[in-house]
Amino acid sequence: MNKKTVLIFTGGGLAPALNPTLYGAITRARKEGFRILGGLYGWACLGANGKTIDLTKIDLEIIKKNGGTFLRSSRTNPFNSKNGLAELKKRIKKLKIDYIIAIGGDDTLGAAYKLHQESIIPIVGAPKTIDNDLPETYWSPGFPSAAYYFSQFVKEIREDAAYALSRIFIVEALTAKAGWPVAAGAYGGADLIIPPEKPIDLKLIIRLAKKRYRENKNFAVIAISNQAKIPGIKGEEDEQKDQFGVKRQNYISLALAKSLKAALGIETKVAIPANYVETGRPIKIDCEIGIKLGEKAVNLIRKNKFGQMAAVKRPSWQSNSITVDCAPLSAMRNKKKPMDESFFDFKNLRVKQKMFDYLEPMLGKYEPEKNNDYNQLIDKIIR
Repeated sequence: MNKKTVLIFTGGGLAPALNPTLYGAITRARKEGFRILGGLYGWACLGANGKTIDLTKIDLEIIKKNGGTFLRSSRTNPFNSKNGLAELKKRIKKLKIDYIIAIGGDDTLGAAYKLHQESIIPIVGAPKTIDNDLPETYWSPGFPSAAYYFSQFVKEIREDAAYALSRIFIVEALTAKAGWPVAAGAYGGADLIIPPEKPIDLKLIIRLAKKRYRENKNFAVIAISNQAKIPGIKGEEDEQKDQFGVKRQNYISLALAKSLKAALGIETKVAIPANYVETGRPIKIDCEIGIKLGEKAVNLIRKNKFGQMAAVKRPSWQSNSITVDCAPLSAMRNKKKPMDESFFDFKNLRVKQKMFDYLEPMLGKYEPEKNNDYNQLIDKIIR
């Protein structure tokens, strides 16, 4: 009897948990006796010039702790071109694909749901995005690592550059329309956080920046989303829309720095880690859960649970225990997971305790910066 063939690919932006998720899916698929095709560049692998590689016998042990995606990625939309769907059907038939595992964010998984609706091929998904805005999953794989790297970046800028030079530093976070990644800056001691969910008044930012700069004895760090909305100033708009129609703003931190310097007369600098937080080795929890999600995606195929995606669950907020289950791909239909007022104080531009509780399974228990030895020394010097 011929082996059933499963196609697996990664679509959309980078996230540190992609390779671990691939590893989990591929190793489980081997154990289940599947022939495994890896699709290069996301949905583009099923286009006219798409490429795939047989992964059934390739040793992939090395990928499970690496960032990035060895299958590469793109923001290709199979429904974007006139003949896209017809070409996709041809490729599926030619390659004798029986099942698809799509790993991605809302756009990649949204396209997967459309294919499921069309009954073109049995399909399941696995989530990923540093934006952490996918519904029905406690966190989106890749977010824990991005949150850790961003919080460390903020911490080092605050303790070293801002303090030593008596400056305000603005650190710009890569986000979508939800502020989860920038809120992680609280773990690094960010004095102000400016998320993208609501317009934030410039006068409020100036007043709070001045207040916290003085409270700190002449230094402060502001963490801002690259998608922040501040009436009166704006960043640079990306001129290139992708195939899903997504267009992002960048460098609003530069405009804010000019406004703060003009209003306060304080030297204000900008630091932008940008895509750095999407790259690098996944932290331990991201790696472990990524592997389990990949395995779960294959289990969904085995149980004929198509139109579903593997998902991260936290059964109880009284425990840091994390499990893997499933959720419907239909949840990707224009649904988001914004950071609401239960997590964030929009009047004081600081996270609430619930945010620290939310992040604890990923980043550990929050310890205020003032409690560490170096910050206690700083306190003695500037007191």
